[in-house]
Amino acid sequence: MPSAAPIPRGPSALPLGSAEGLLTRAGCPVCQYAAEAGDRYLGWFALEGHADPVMITRLCASLGMCAGHTRRLIGQPGAAARLTAVYRYLLQAALEPLAGRVRWRLATCPACQHDEAAAGRALDTLLDGLPGPGVRERYLELGGMCWPHVRAAASVRGHRRAAAWAAGAAAASTAGRPASLGLLAGGPDHDAGERARLRAALPAGGRPPPGACLACFTSARAEAAAVTGLVQAVVRGPLPGEAGTAGPRHPGGLCAGHLHDAALLPGGDGAAVLGWQAGGQAASLAALARSPGRRRGGPAGWLRGRPAPAPGDECPVCRARERAARQALRHWAAPQAAAAAHRDGTPPARRDGQLLCVRHVLGLRAADPAAGQLAAGDAARRAAALIGELAEAFRKSTWAFRHESRGAEATAWRRAVAFLDGGVFGGGPPG
Repeated sequence: MPSAAPIPRGPSALPLGSAEGLLTRAGCPVCQYAAEAGDRYLGWFALEGHADPVMITRLCASLGMCAGHTRRLIGQPGAAARLTAVYRYLLQAALEPLAGRVRWRLATCPACQHDEAAAGRALDTLLDGLPGPGVRERYLELGGMCWPHVRAAASVRGHRRAAAWAAGAAAASTAGRPASLGLLAGGPDHDAGERARLRAALPAGGRPPPGACLACFTSARAEAAAVTGLVQAVVRGPLPGEAGTAGPRHPGGLCAGHLHDAALLPGGDGAAVLGWQAGGQAASLAALARSPGRRRGGPAGWLRGRPAPAPGDECPVCRARERAARQALRHWAAPQAAAAAHRDGTPPARRDGQLLCVRHVLGLRAADPAAGQLAAGDAARRAAALIGELAEAFRKSTWAFRHESRGAEATAWRRAVAFLDGGVFGGGPPG
């Protein structure tokens, strides 16, 4: 009887032979390929990657995946047992930068790197095949690329003419017609529903709930307010005496993720938001059609957010979120907080209940070494306690000790996720 085929040591790449192979169904072919490749990568992680030494090493360098990909890992069947083991390694890795013995720069999320590489392969293959016979007709028949990937095409070397043609086709296809969310933002956005749920669950008060990172909570509140405010401004249009089109003026518009958030906001007007986004980007699309220039950042980066935008082209919601996070860190590091810590020996993070996740501790350490040292010391103690809880949870998950009753350590993996990156739970508690 033949033996089962061995599981590969890494996620296999999706076959990608020609532009014709990408043009099989309606919608952006680059988005479809990258989404399928991303699903396969996360499936491989659940099956084998979570125990692969190379994968664990990469995760330790980035202290886990980004918030969006981590939420998808949490939603996989069997996530509790899997992430209990993985986060023991990640917390151990976090102790080194918290101790300050080395200069530490977080690596990019491995899943984001994989998605960007897949999108880059698909985009290069598509642009290479566009001049072929019948390919452009098929491309137009299926709707072509989304606007973010049309813009990203301008950064692909050796394909200036194909990129200009794709930009012109995109502009012509939407002339006089409303553009869809998929066309303006790409997709699919598997995380949009979970982001909306987390945003709706944010407490109304001004202080973060127990277990939540102060900076993540503050930035999430600012992000929610910015999305709501922008939608309201777009819907109401210009006030009497104001010039311009409906909605706030912003040349770059929203990043793909925040465009999904704004267009799907309960009680909002998705059509108005999409019209505002399309109107703001139509000029840049026409400019690309005339002369595609060099854009910084990878193809998948346009879908995740802002890889390296030109000045004045930043997503306004991203800007509001980052500004709020910086203000929260400055508030945490206020001199009176440090003075209070010296009076009773209790770190400010414990004294007033305002915690910081590791990512914001490292950011504070770079901006304010003195305050960052206080935050890092407290974070190191919390990490040690969580490592002990994770070890106990892992022990009880083994066959020999499976009958022992479970305690608080059963949820330690969720608290470990929030401890490293409070943005995974939208600024709220791990629950």
